[in-house]
Amino acid sequence: MLEIIDITEKRETIELPVTFKNKLDCLKKMLDMLMEGRDIANIVDSVLFSEKYRQYAEFVEYKMSERINDEVLVDTIHQVRLRKKVNALFKNYDQLHNILESIRTGSFESIDDVTLDYEQTIKQLYTNMMEEGRNIRIEASSSLDLAKDDFVHVLEMIKKKHEYINSTPTGFELLDRKEIMPAGGFEPSRLYVIGGGSGSGKSTLINNFIYKSAMGREMTFEAAPVAATVKSKEINKVYIYITMENTIEESLMRTYQPMFNRTSVEMLDDIKKGWNIKTMIMDKIKDNNATIVMKYFPPKTMSPLDLHGVIDDVINDYGKDNIKGVYIDYLDLLRTDAKYDLYRLELGDITLSLKSMAVEYNIPVITASQLGRGVYRVKHSNELSLDMMSESIKKVEHADFIMLLAKNDFKSNLVHGKIGKNRNGGSNISLDYMVDFTKFKFLNVSISQQENKQTGSTTTVKTSENKACINMY
Repeated sequence: MLEIIDITEKRETIELPVTFKNKLDCLKKMLDMLMEGRDIANIVDSVLFSEKYRQYAEFVEYKMSERINDEVLVDTIHQVRLRKKVNALFKNYDQLHNILESIRTGSFESIDDVTLDYEQTIKQLYTNMMEEGRNIRIEASSSLDLAKDDFVHVLEMIKKKHEYINSTPTGFELLDRKEIMPAGGFEPSRLYVIGGGSGSGKSTLINNFIYKSAMGREMTFEAAPVAATVKSKEINKVYIYITMENTIEESLMRTYQPMFNRTSVEMLDDIKKGWNIKTMIMDKIKDNNATIVMKYFPPKTMSPLDLHGVIDDVINDYGKDNIKGVYIDYLDLLRTDAKYDLYRLELGDITLSLKSMAVEYNIPVITASQLGRGVYRVKHSNELSLDMMSESIKKVEHADFIMLLAKNDFKSNLVHGKIGKNRNGGSNISLDYMVDFTKFKFLNVSISQQENKQTGSTTTVKTSENKACINMY
């Protein structure tokens, strides 16, 4: 209500009658005192003691004793929120007006300037709308009085977020085990970052996460039993892959090759033979009612806000509840919606925006990021550490999960890994991946043998899981 009053007072074109203005001032004073934590009876006594507002004593007394039914109360709250939304949406109205006026009159200095100003203003308007939507949802769902409130809706939210059936599997049995990922995979509303040096396989691993998950996961002995359902032909699992690293044809190759165990030369031969690549891929994922939506954009042309538009387009086609995850290759190639003097601040802002996006859509967001030069000196998985994350420690702070990768210089098919951060599950776990880079395929993952030698049975994952090689096929 204070926000609504504030915007009303700022609009000088509105001429308020004196009587109404005085009532508004009286209400504002009471609201200010409420914000300070004062008792309502003491507020009324204090304010109405003033000669300025004493004339409203009878009116205030009537309003305090008035009984409002639930229907009217809900409608009033809705109206207050609408007024707040109007305030939020048009915070930069004057800026938009000036730009449109300069376009109308031709008074802008250059096309470059007016285009940039217009884009930034429109993005700010969209940001205002998204932020207000978030605020309304927070107001509606983030309050809980342990003594008075019913826990049912909160327990349902916890169940929906962490239940096995609502997670998106990584496709690797070891990673999907409860000691590492208790929900059996990537959880909704969380941000996962795969950090690695050039050539370490971070983009390849993200592609493997997608195609393996799209093919469906095998039920493990740890998985909660799920009631049998009749498979329909309708797509209800959608994986969004947004890349600024690999073009669409490269992305298709990195899906087909590991899926069918083919090199690039062998795939080209398959195409020349007239094999129906689309049918082959869809046959692999049809039993899981899945599809993969691939989008390529040139580096530094997309911001997190632009990604919202991409996701919204896919939602329009398939529905919000069917989005299983957004995979972005990769974080460092995005640009910010705001201007910063330092690159590390830009990366921090981008990471925070991706985290907000995961919460906004209630889906997991998985991305990759570059590690610093120290990663090229890594010889064992346990040497990987979070301080290798290049440029911005904010990437570490805002992410829910961070896995680090480093390619072994002596064994071209060995990639060292380490889970350095995990807000829900095991962390500080050293891993080794066997990779066939000719087919862009992560063959298997195991607990690092170097880790076993140094830590014995102290590793977070049970000793029974420390197999030299856990094959996923």
